[in-house]
Amino acid sequence: MAESVETIERRGFPQIAGDPALDLVNTVSWRLNAERRVEQLPRYTTLIRWSLQFGFIDETDAAALREQAAADPQTAGREIGRVIELREALYRAAYEGGPTDSVARENAVALTEGHLERLGDGWRWAFPLDLSLPRRRIALAAVDLLTRDDLGLLRQCSDADCGWVFLDSSPRHNRRWCIASDCGNRNRVREHYERTRGVPAS
Repeated sequence: MAESVETIERRGFPQIAGDPALDLVNTVSWRLNAERRVEQLPRYTTLIRWSLQFGFIDETDAAALREQAAADPQTAGREIGRVIELREALYRAAYEGGPTDSVARENAVALTEGHLERLGDGWRWAFPLDLSLPRRRIALAAVDLLTRDDLGLLRQCSDADCGWVFLDSSPRHNRRWCIASDCGNRNRVREHYERTRGVPAS
């Protein structure tokens, strides 16, 4: 989780949350520690990589969006800012009990500027292929998340600094860590050390 943005871009973004909208929330490393916090979506081109990995766009979309971002960097910059605003609104709604107005507003805009189109045996919302495309599709996913019937399984990593979030699908619903081999191991080692030293675990 402490990897650099460049390393994450090469290897792929972590998919640990159980829902793509929650994986968007996890594009902040060390969310709960202002001194260590790392923004994983610093550029629009990074958003393209993230959206491609999580299925919000395809390769054709990605190529077109890269061209548009290069031709209009100011609009691309505004769009990445709006995605981050949506991400933070989703975090507040899901984990801080805050209002969902921002999420609902983004979704309303997405719906009014899109249209239904046939996809196989079903339908999907279609939007213009412009720089706002990832945000509009993410907004719909965010509202889908907030209307799920299993929101009681929403959890946040027990690490004091981490802040990553997930749906707890473990058999006993007792998952504590975002990644057991990362935050889990680090905290278990720390707790063991504090026990052996006679220092109360914080």
